[in-house]
Amino acid sequence: MRNLPLCIMSAIILLSSCQKHPSTIKFPEGLEELEIGENSKKLCIDCPKKFVGYLDLTQRDLFFLKMNSKGWKDLIVDYPELEVIWVFAGQSEHIEKTELVRLLEEMGYPYSVIYDKENKFFELNQLDKIPYEVKAIQSYFVDGDDVIIDAEPGIPNLFRKQVIEFLELEERE
Repeated sequence: MRNLPLCIMSAIILLSSCQKHPSTIKFPEGLEELEIGENSKKLCIDCPKKFVGYLDLTQRDLFFLKMNSKGWKDLIVDYPELEVIWVFAGQSEHIEKTELVRLLEEMGYPYSVIYDKENKFFELNQLDKIPYEVKAIQSYFVDGDDVIIDAEPGIPNLFRKQVIEFLELEERE
């Protein structure tokens, strides 16, 4: 029983060192904002409550966003206080900047996005250190610069529940 406090302390240290997401999200200087259609919502990187998604265009296509295209349209109407920021990174021979805009317009995506052809966002936030098998697509709920929880936009019902819980955190504080 004398070792119980030592065991508990060891467990806490081990658990805290195995983060499943970055502790903060920062946006490097010089990233390009792309407007998607005439009415796309401008980005507010400094807004407090954000969903931040990252997609490496050299490894993934837009299927992930297409799966929930109606959800993005509903999100802007139902939760206008939530800033939605997708960072599309890398120079893909299949989806270059103009094709990216065309595909997002075609699906009716309502927000502007960030285009990061040099993948600075990934490097600055050290997303390679996150223990995911697939690092080419990651998403988080962020308060200020602090990552609160991983986001699951590919599972619409769970994502909506996460949005509600994330926005309610502000009301409780």
